[in-house]
Amino acid sequence: MRKHITQRSVGFILILWCLSASAAMAQSFTDDAKILTNYQKSLDSLFLKVKTITAPEAKTELADNTSAISLNLVKPNKKVLTGNEVYEHAKLSTVTVGIAYLCPRCTNSHISESSGYVIDPKGIVVTNYHVVAMYANISDGNKPLGFTVRMADGKAYAIKKVLACSKRDDLAVLELVTDGEKLPALALAQAGNVGDKVYVLGHPKGMHYFLSQGYVTNKYFEEAGEHDKKFFREMMAISADYATGSSGGPVMDSHGNVIGTVSNTKMLTHSEMNPSVQMVIKNTVPVESLRKLVK
Repeated sequence: MRKHITQRSVGFILILWCLSASAAMAQSFTDDAKILTNYQKSLDSLFLKVKTITAPEAKTELADNTSAISLNLVKPNKKVLTGNEVYEHAKLSTVTVGIAYLCPRCTNSHISESSGYVIDPKGIVVTNYHVVAMYANISDGNKPLGFTVRMADGKAYAIKKVLACSKRDDLAVLELVTDGEKLPALALAQAGNVGDKVYVLGHPKGMHYFLSQGYVTNKYFEEAGEHDKKFFREMMAISADYATGSSGGPVMDSHGNVIGTVSNTKMLTHSEMNPSVQMVIKNTVPVESLRKLVK
């Protein structure tokens, strides 16, 4: 009888342990409105302590800082990760790039959000050239307040400098004010190949830390530039989804290493006579182009 009771007790304990373990593994739900509100509140105190790069300064540095720079890049991960492991790994290093501004219609401050990722623990972030250009050339009566990033843990940092950039390749490397604090960084892979599985992490339309999965579908030369200044640049097309707000986010392989940076989308229509959309090309900047900017 005593042995029977002991076995039942052990069984009951195991059930409780399994239930608690399952609860511990369950992920919380993202509260996007709360994230944005907390981001705005954190900037109020940040701007009292730290000065960010100004819009005119950003405009000047976008034109000047086109040379390659040396960074303390982290070593690539060699272990194949599950989708959830890629997400948890990349989330720590993926940032929200925020343009804080005042609009002419109210007295409240606003934040225009894009994406980016840390590649050097000293606080060096990669995003798109066009993201920085939006801040540098802010218009329509909007008044820039500052240029910052927010980490997944909620901490915000001021952007103080454009270290390197390429308008042609739609890339910008930014330096944060970290006061010596080390940040988690993503490693760069050598390259991605057509057919490789990819993951994208970013903030499409304010949906923070949205993960999508797909494949590298093409690597090709995209025609870009104004009609009288056309040029061709390296592009890597993928099938993973993203949208406005994902610009500058990391494109990663199955090891969680960066093989590209989200850039733009291109709609392919049937014809001029029949403008129905047949395909949307998801263009990302291949890591080979980023390696031309960083050593």
